[in-house]
Amino acid sequence: MTPLVGGVWRAVALAVVVAVGTALVLVRVGAPWLWAVLLGLPVGAMALLVARLPRATDVLWSPPPTSLSTATSAQASTLASRLAEAAVDQDRFVNRVQPRLRRLAEARLRQVHGVPDLNDPRARAVLGDDLHRLLTDPKAPLPEPSELAYLLEKL
Repeated sequence: MTPLVGGVWRAVALAVVVAVGTALVLVRVGAPWLWAVLLGLPVGAMALLVARLPRATDVLWSPPPTSLSTATSAQASTLASRLAEAAVDQDRFVNRVQPRLRRLAEARLRQVHGVPDLNDPRARAVLGDDLHRLLTDPKAPLPEPSELAYLLEKL
């Protein structure tokens, strides 16, 4: 971090010159000496602060992040933790996971097959009995991860 004016004493000297110059201008305009000095001090202090500021063009080197963190990895870890919780707690599966899977399946059915929702008889034929039961039955247990991946792949 390189300041605008190198060295503390040079910055202080600049601030004193600015304060004295301000006071002299104010006296020349007609202000009393006391007021000119009192008004010159804050101007000099501001000049000192500005002189010690880092340059805007300084390159701030920082090491690259140790691990890549993207929104996708955060969403995947959130989904993985929700599925792990849902595997041991049926209420979590019914209240959190199943509605999201249902919305995903309904959107896919509408886009690809022209089936409006899961209540349509064509939905069971398109999805298959296992996936349709997983999406619609509140007592359907969450299958093993490999089987769930297979069912979602069919979707």
